[in-house]
Amino acid sequence: MRSPSGGSARTASGPSSGRGGRPILVRRARRADGPRILEIERELAAWEKLRGPSAVEGRRLLALIFDRKEVEALVATRAGRVEGVALFWFAMGSSFRARSFLGLEDLVVAQSARGTGVGRALMSRLAREALRRRAIRIDWDVLDWNETALRFYRRIGARSRSPWLRYTLDEKAMRRLAGRRQREGR
Repeated sequence: MRSPSGGSARTASGPSSGRGGRPILVRRARRADGPRILEIERELAAWEKLRGPSAVEGRRLLALIFDRKEVEALVATRAGRVEGVALFWFAMGSSFRARSFLGLEDLVVAQSARGTGVGRALMSRLAREALRRRAIRIDWDVLDWNETALRFYRRIGARSRSPWLRYTLDEKAMRRLAGRRQREGR
């Protein structure tokens, strides 16, 4: 999600050629794509100066995608090689409208494929999927210092959801809050 490329999008009828000249095909991830998905996720983590998924975390991520089906995955391929990944899910997006939203966890393009249209092809396919499922919007986070991603998202028509702010309870805060409730006897 944090380092996508621009370029030509895949059309509804088939692949398009990105700036790299090779056709880009976006499809649902297959179990056989798992090692490459993890490789690209680790590349993202290194770029963000974070520790990538361990072997255990990688197996857990792939189980969420392929076994438990809690997360969905699209991959973009060029010349048969997975060059980009989109991890997403659907959840309640508006109780007032009774419609879901597509939550984009990661849009990741391999370093070697940035600027070739892979990111745009993945986002175009996600938009079609969200519309097909009658989602009210697509939401994601982007690092405020990632100017390349911010420019890309603005180019495809995305905007910040002002005045809404996103809040997070990390695991430590959840444990503290859960323990406080237990002490209150509830």
